[in-house]
Amino acid sequence: MVKLHYVDSRNIYGTMNTGTIRLSNITEADKAMLLKQHSLKTLEGYEFTKEDKNRIFNTHWENFAHDNGFNPSSKFMADQVDKKGTYFELKKDYVEANPGGWTDVNEDILVITDKVPGVVACHPVADCPVVIMHDKKQNIAALAHCSADLVDKKMPMMVADALTQGYGTKEEDISILVGAHAGSNWTYDSYPKWATDENLWNDCITEKDGLYKINLRKALLKQFVERKLGECKMQMSLTDTITDSRYYSNSAQRNNPSKLGRHIEGIFFEDDKKTMGKRR
Repeated sequence: MVKLHYVDSRNIYGTMNTGTIRLSNITEADKAMLLKQHSLKTLEGYEFTKEDKNRIFNTHWENFAHDNGFNPSSKFMADQVDKKGTYFELKKDYVEANPGGWTDVNEDILVITDKVPGVVACHPVADCPVVIMHDKKQNIAALAHCSADLVDKKMPMMVADALTQGYGTKEEDISILVGAHAGSNWTYDSYPKWATDENLWNDCITEKDGLYKINLRKALLKQFVERKLGECKMQMSLTDTITDSRYYSNSAQRNNPSKLGRHIEGIFFEDDKKTMGKRR
């Protein structure tokens, strides 16, 4: 039987985004690798090259993949260029044609099935949730990164649409998983421009003393109810990325440089008959 697995790198392996690699937030193993690679005695004042950043990221990713039993080469994310609920299925022929992954996928939502075991649909995040929906009867799953502006555009509801409209999934067969995200103390110093849906945000953004608190969790739940997914099996992470030391946070890193980075959340199907090199 092929099962769907959810993976979350947290900050265990180091940042999962080349744009957030800094000397102040790489691991001791990363530093040792750079010192050896460039025959240096110190990294003080050293500026990372593009190759350095790629090497560090690849090391983080390979360690993550090895520990969690999926293929480190078969990794894909949606670039979310469209921002209107388009979806892209990672089919076997596409995966085989792109063995290194990380292709340009303009669509907003990734769909995978049990026909591509070991292939990871994922997204690097820090504060904004990944929303995953799974039709266990058909073994089809869809994943989307849901930033606040995409929540405003109802991307969480569109993940369900991708399954019901594209694959005939019934709402009652959907299970939902929402990854770690910023808690209700996420604040802006002005009303956010991306909040255009008044009905959605009227009780999810509150103002006090000139600060606007955004309650993403409440907004997500409102959309699930609106989409008639309220009866679905749901697992909503209660982790607050702003305050939890195990996670990176784009909001918190302004005052705490150690929070600079991205963690990966994703899904893959794994055949129980295969170990895929997973550490035991």
